[in-house]
Amino acid sequence: MKKFLPLLVLFLAFACAKKDNGDALVNEVLNIHDEVMPKMGELMSLRKKVLDKVEGSSSPDELRDIALRLEEAQKGMMLWMNDWSKNSAPFVKNETTQEEKMGYLNAEKERVTKVKDDINNSIAEAKEALKN
Repeated sequence: MKKFLPLLVLFLAFACAKKDNGDALVNEVLNIHDEVMPKMGELMSLRKKVLDKVEGSSSPDELRDIALRLEEAQKGMMLWMNDWSKNSAPFVKNETTQEEKMGYLNAEKERVTKVKDDINNSIAEAKEALKN
C-alpha cells in the first residue's frame, strides 16, 4: 500500500489540475486590472502636466506624443473594461465550454496585460519627460 500512495497523490494532483474550471485565470485577469486601475488618476494628471509643459518647450511634438500615449493608455483601459463587462459573463459563469472559456480568458489576459504595459510605460515616459 505504501508503494501506491505516492502514485495516488500524483494521480489526484493531476486530476485536480485537469478539472481547473478557469477560476484562477479569471482571478489573474482581474488582478492585472486591479493592479493598474488605481493609476488612472495619475495617468490623466501626468497628461495635463505634460501638455502644460508644451508651451515654451524645445520639443513640443515629443511632449504631445507622450500626452497622446497617456490618453491612448487611458482609452485602452476604458475599452477593455467596457468589453469585459459586456462579454465576460457567460465565460465567468461557466455557460460556455471549457475550451471556449479558457480561450476567452487567455485572450483577455493578453489584452489586459497590454493595457497594463501601456499604462506603466506611458507613465514612466511622462515622468521622465517632466524631469527635464
